[in-house]
Amino acid sequence: MSSSDAPLPDDDPRMPPAVTFASGAELLMQLGIVESITREGVRHIADTDPLWPFGKGRAYPYWPLANAKVMATQPFLKFFRERKRRPKTT
Repeated sequence: MSSSDAPLPDDDPRMPPAVTFASGAELLMQLGIVESITREGVRHIADTDPLWPFGKGRAYPYWPLANAKVMATQPFLKFFRERKRRPKTT
């Protein structure tokens, strides 16, 4: 990994101010918060985790942008850093 590919620290001004489900999944992996996740994985967590911070009646709104929902980056990262991974059920 070259220095230009190194993950950005949270306070870096080049950190995106907002993410979509897809770009958020990519950022989580780039920052090493999760080993692997897809936009569908993030969406599943958003739909099933009662502590998800975005949406109607939650701490943070979604913002519509084109055909996507956009979320503030910092609360998105904070949620995933603090989230306890749930075991898969079979």
